[in-house]
Amino acid sequence: MRRSYRVFRNCACGLLALGLIASGRVRHARRRAFEGDVVTAIYFHKPNRRLLARCIQWLKKYGYTFISAHDLLEVLYRGKTPPRGAVWLSFDDGCKELLENILPLIRKTTIPVTLFIPSGIVEGNGLFPWLHGDGPHDMNASIDNGVRDALTVAELKQVAGFPEVTIGSHTVSHAVTTNLTGEKIRFELGESKRTLESWIRTDIRCFAYPVGRFDGRENSFLAEFGYRMAATTENALINRKTDPYRVPRFSVADEIWFPEAMCNMVGVWRPAIDSIITFLRRSRRIAGRFPEVSGAHK
Repeated sequence: MRRSYRVFRNCACGLLALGLIASGRVRHARRRAFEGDVVTAIYFHKPNRRLLARCIQWLKKYGYTFISAHDLLEVLYRGKTPPRGAVWLSFDDGCKELLENILPLIRKTTIPVTLFIPSGIVEGNGLFPWLHGDGPHDMNASIDNGVRDALTVAELKQVAGFPEVTIGSHTVSHAVTTNLTGEKIRFELGESKRTLESWIRTDIRCFAYPVGRFDGRENSFLAEFGYRMAATTENALINRKTDPYRVPRFSVADEIWFPEAMCNMVGVWRPAIDSIITFLRRSRRIAGRFPEVSGAHK
């Protein structure tokens, strides 16, 4: 059932993506990424090897220049002019698939990337709560057969030694900060930074908001702990006026077809989907008001 849904979903979304490409939207959006001293930020979770390879190949083909988190901080804080077509890649959650599907390609192509890590999940049983029901989970509880979703601490230390990799914080427990009290935000940001720094012996300067949600209360804690940048999931390009604690990133989902990924990477996918969702919601409201027209029955 799950596989059937994915195939149906990818067929439908693939057709929409091909329509966006044929309409010229992808081309126009790509052109904007090469104008006005902007940076394209793209983030993934655990794309399959083939999808990531095609994304990187496409970015190279069209002349994008890969930059590191350090380069991006130079743009945000010192007003440095980014290279033409600058693109910054990041990966959220520290998935175990990084080791086999992602980092070998990153190392081979020497592309700089940032990995945002939920320290408590990595240190604990490695389970992502959102994959195992909605209830609370003990991050230190033992698990059968040693199955994990995330890297281990030893693996993270190894990965952090790669010259292409920058490590950033993603809270301790992948907690959505908008749901927390101020003290809990302080703990999630402060403890994650302290723990990661103790493992890799490097200053942690970057943070990513879990699921992209924030409400501004995080800013004082980010500054208190010395974070220089916080990444969101807002659908926009970065420029030198971007708030360092509200850095937008375009999202590329995991098991999608490449045409959809193209639309993701230039930022045209989400506006298109949002328009469709808005249209459907309006249609439902209209149908609810005129059931005799829509065929609805009480």
